[in-house]
Amino acid sequence: AAGQGDQGGQQRESKRRKVSSGAASGGGGGEGPGASELRAQWRAFAADLATAERAAAVAEGGFAFAFVEGKLVQALREGWWLLLDEINLAPAEVLERIAGLLEGAHGSITLVEKGDTHTVTRHPGFRLIAAMNPATDAGK
Repeated sequence: AAGQGDQGGQQRESKRRKVSSGAASGGGGGEGPGASELRAQWRAFAADLATAERAAAVAEGGFAFAFVEGKLVQALREGWWLLLDEINLAPAEVLERIAGLLEGAHGSITLVEKGDTHTVTRHPGFRLIAAMNPATDAGK
């Protein structure tokens, strides 16, 4: 019985040492298992955040979007034929911009959305074909 009591005492002492060593290394401000890995992940996150903040600061004064020329401008430059279907459903502003292309022998358009002051002149081979639905089909 005395041997068993000593064995139980040794087990309790062993558990106390594990708990105290764990408290000293991981509980009270020390490093536990995985703490250095977690700290490295936070450092990587902080670096990524700093990079994103610098990119946002650089873009602050610039444009968030880039202008991409559409098919109309490509057709103007290359001399393609372009079909605008259901043109009667287009907003009045769009029709006003297109009307400038049809004026005179050298119609042109200025891409103010791009920030340019240069005009895109109409290629001699450019053709604009517009189709519309009957007035009774409006809104379909």
